[in-house]
Amino acid sequence: MSAQQPRSSARQTLIQAEEQYNKRIDDDVAKLVDCFSDIVRVGENKDKDKFRVAQEGYQIESQSAQIVRSTESLLSLITELKQHLLLNDTDTLSQLMKQRTNALDTQREEIKDTICTMRRELATTIYDLESVYFRSLSS
Repeated sequence: MSAQQPRSSARQTLIQAEEQYNKRIDDDVAKLVDCFSDIVRVGENKDKDKFRVAQEGYQIESQSAQIVRSTESLLSLITELKQHLLLNDTDTLSQLMKQRTNALDTQREEIKDTICTMRRELATTIYDLESVYFRSLSS
């Protein structure tokens, strides 16, 4: 029962995070649609005086700023999701770790073999040098 409880709470946490992301997306997209429709509505050419044109110009600028903020929010959401995927994709991370471990094991075995070969060659060379040295002493 205790193993089920952490899984259940983890699942609830994931569902809650998904709902928050979906709400954020819906809000930002709704803001974008509202801002674009306001800009189109304000952009209609009717009989307008200079004051009304200036007022609508300011309104278009503020709607444009809101569009930029909503777009930045969506881009930051994309960045968060990418980071979450990169940092929490345990299958890929464990596969990469296993590949790295296998590569390091292979390198370690190659280095061990090289060292053993060098040790044998060194022992043979030392034996040959000692035999030449002792023969020169006895002669």
